[in-house]
Amino acid sequence: MPLRNEQAGFTLLEVMVALAIFATLSLALYSATEHLIGNNGGLSERTLARWLADNRLNELRAGIRQPDSQRQEPMRFAGRDWLLTSEMATAPDPRLLKITIEVFTGGDSSRQRARLVGFIEARP
Repeated sequence: MPLRNEQAGFTLLEVMVALAIFATLSLALYSATEHLIGNNGGLSERTLARWLADNRLNELRAGIRQPDSQRQEPMRFAGRDWLLTSEMATAPDPRLLKITIEVFTGGDSSRQRARLVGFIEARP
């Protein structure tokens, strides 16, 4: 009877192929996670900028602030520096004023994060 040399287990080639597959999957997962984290930061920044623009338009509508033809105002909100710009123009209806509010990050006008156009009542 011949001797049989059978051993249960994986060959070195099978182990190396499995490691290559796991390495590729882990790199893909890492890349996807990094992309999601970057999108989350941008989304929160745009959300805060939109809140600032909405608040400013509501302040103008409520009469808390008086509209200017053009205005730039640096401010700090949620631990970040922002630059709010507002511009007033005439609307098609003479009873209204068109207000354009833009919000930039970092206190300069290089990265616009929100733009809001609204109308308020023209007061004599």
